[in-house]
Amino acid sequence: MKDTGLPSARGAERGDVIVQGVDTLALRLAAAGGRIDDLPASQLVAAGFTLLQRSAPLVRMLAGRRSALLLPPGPAAVVALAASDGRGAVVLPTDAPASEIAAICAASHVGAVLTIKAYRPLVPASLGAVLLDAIPRTALVYTPEGREQTVDLGSHVGLTVEGETDLPGRDEECLLFASTPPVVLTHREVLALDPLEGSRASALLIPLLAGRSITSPPSSS
Repeated sequence: MKDTGLPSARGAERGDVIVQGVDTLALRLAAAGGRIDDLPASQLVAAGFTLLQRSAPLVRMLAGRRSALLLPPGPAAVVALAASDGRGAVVLPTDAPASEIAAICAASHVGAVLTIKAYRPLVPASLGAVLLDAIPRTALVYTPEGREQTVDLGSHVGLTVEGETDLPGRDEECLLFASTPPVVLTHREVLALDPLEGSRASALLIPLLAGRSITSPPSSS
């Protein structure tokens, strides 16, 4: 079996101890012990890892491409970040028209958009879509060809992460923000926190990386 660099599905289901360097955003979120809307971040990260491991269509759509996040700041965004582990995740503006979303996805070489039902009409028909309305229990994966897969994300108690949590982070793409020019942050830069200040991700990531409990803002959709 090919090593994906992710925790095993069995480990994610049982909440087994993972011993490795905590040098990615997803693992640092799991290790920090924060909560969002009373859900442990570790549980959400486990669900995201399991989504990628259990969905062959999603893996194929993302092969050689980036993921994109079309989500409000909330639990689904943490699941999406974990499912994007190992590739750059493009943070899409939720208030942009479909034409702008399509242009960003094309320019950023996106293979699939992780989103919720309210925003699915904005997803280009040429791309896959993953609906995260029912996390952390299930996710719906849609391919551009119209095939649908319901992915059981399991009953997670979360991940127990062992290892150094003060590593500088991998010098690999983590988050991409559409702008002129685009802003690309590595795991190392995100975990340094400073580049997050003032970004659309700051209200979610900065408190969770500090191990705090937060409540996601009400949806404006």
